[in-house]
Amino acid sequence: KLRILSIDGGGMRGIIPAHMLAYLETALKEKSHNPDARIADFFDLAAGTSVGGLIAVMLFASSDCRDDQDEEISSSSSSSTGDHQNHGSKSLRRPLFTAAEVCTFISDRGKEIFKIPYPQRVDLTLDDTLKPIVIPCYDLTNASAFCFSRISANFKLWEVCRATTAVPSFFKPIHVSSVDGKHEFTAVDGGLVVNNPTAAAITHALHDKARFPGVRGVEDMLVLSLGTGQFDQTYRYNKVERWGAFQWAKPIAKIIMDGISDMVDHTVSMAFSKHRENYVRIQMSGLPGKALLAMDDPSQANVKTLTEISTRLLDQKSSEHIPFNGRRVLEESNRQKLDWFAEQLV
Repeated sequence: KLRILSIDGGGMRGIIPAHMLAYLETALKEKSHNPDARIADFFDLAAGTSVGGLIAVMLFASSDCRDDQDEEISSSSSSSTGDHQNHGSKSLRRPLFTAAEVCTFISDRGKEIFKIPYPQRVDLTLDDTLKPIVIPCYDLTNASAFCFSRISANFKLWEVCRATTAVPSFFKPIHVSSVDGKHEFTAVDGGLVVNNPTAAAITHALHDKARFPGVRGVEDMLVLSLGTGQFDQTYRYNKVERWGAFQWAKPIAKIIMDGISDMVDHTVSMAFSKHRENYVRIQMSGLPGKALLAMDDPSQANVKTLTEISTRLLDQKSSEHIPFNGRRVLEESNRQKLDWFAEQLV
């Protein structure tokens, strides 16, 4: 089966999927009996939005280009070519970061994700990743969502990372240009329109027959989708009926972001209804309001809160969408789900 990894956007909440991936990579090392096993060895396609895009690039970049000083966030964009590797095998081209290092990077250096601009000296492109990646952004020039990928046009990786994380009011928009100069536009954060890139990754795989000729439908895919947590706040009619723009300002942003991600999960669950075991979604429900709102807060207190949430998520009961019938809680924990998924990958 084609193995797809998808990572939601969510700012500092990227710590949550980073912890899940660190756990998964440890499980892969144990089950493959290979201490050098990496996430990139076991997936054929990766997608990520905003901080999820950064994580995807960091995991699928090549150690050949690692900056010894590890000084800028854009070092995560370095990579080398090579589409296919044996599972867990040693290679001349190895991922730039382990999943544990990605987790530590976001936790310890989160401030740099939001404060340090991406240097333009990095010339590696989408064609230079270990495996194909799909990274969404929003194209202001053409008023449409856009997914950076090898089949769209070739762009520099530093521009791809900068575009998908260009959250309005935190980062300036970026004007990107393809390597051949034929495509250019102004981009902002992909999380505005495609915060959960799972469906984008699936449709990409179905469309790219040159690289994935054996993929006929979801029955030929194995998908792991990682969320960054959602805020299960409910509102009673008698509380909101007289709300105006001021009262709706904060809740509407949360509703839109969580709603977009949840609708994608619901749609993908419907597509996999006859092959339910092929799709695993790990999402933290009931996020504390403070943790949800502080997506740009790299303080030690927020990092500690998100790390504790990640630990709890592993032992939280897994859940799944039931087509046209809400969600149901499963008997398995997310830890057990990830262990099972690792077995399928190995």
